[in-house]
Amino acid sequence: MSRIVPIILICQLFFMPGVAVALEDQGLSSIMSIIDKAVEAFNAKAEDEQGTEEEKKKKLESSSAIIVNLSRTLGKLSYSRLQCGQADVLAEFTQRVQKMPDEFRNSMRDSFQVGFDKSKEETALLSEDECERLTQSRNLTDKKIEANVEEEKEVEKEQKVVEKPKPVEDPQLKHLRVAELSGQLAFKRKFCGDKQVVTRDFNEVIGAMPEEFQDAAKQSYWKGYKRGKRLNKSLKQENCL
Repeated sequence: MSRIVPIILICQLFFMPGVAVALEDQGLSSIMSIIDKAVEAFNAKAEDEQGTEEEKKKKLESSSAIIVNLSRTLGKLSYSRLQCGQADVLAEFTQRVQKMPDEFRNSMRDSFQVGFDKSKEETALLSEDECERLTQSRNLTDKKIEANVEEEKEVEKEQKVVEKPKPVEDPQLKHLRVAELSGQLAFKRKFCGDKQVVTRDFNEVIGAMPEEFQDAAKQSYWKGYKRGKRLNKSLKQENCL
């Protein structure tokens, strides 16, 4: 119970309408985007008046199960940032929770906590110095980007160049990144005895993606799985405790 309290308290700080934070972490942004689509699909099914009450109930339970599992994955991916005091992901996650009916909100929060605790057990705690270096590195990168943008604006003014629209990122790339990251995490979980992790990932993570991206996502998943295997060559059973 003591591990759950800190996350709930932080969530309460952001449990207000109008909170919006842009996540800099591409992996977190990608899975948040998938959660958005899953929540939209859930709400569309909730508003669909076709079918019997029993049929509608089953559809909603299936959709909510996908969202709950995505929340757990998000909790796992969030640990390394949250332990350094970067709570922006909680603000974003809380907004998604608020879009769900009351009876499904606690299951999303609990699942996020389970993923967070699981990652906490498996990941070495970063020191204050390590967190500070990571934060300084991100801040330095942001300042360089801002400086470059300002410089580019001045050049454009001088040359009177018409601003061109920025290229739109291929939406498939976001899904492929999530699939690859999920595959990388799956290797250790399977090694440590979770034999169903691959099947669950295919059904819950990849299954929530648009059908036209799923074949490519499966290939990215196995690519990430092999990478996880390379990164954990010295993994032993005692590391699973």
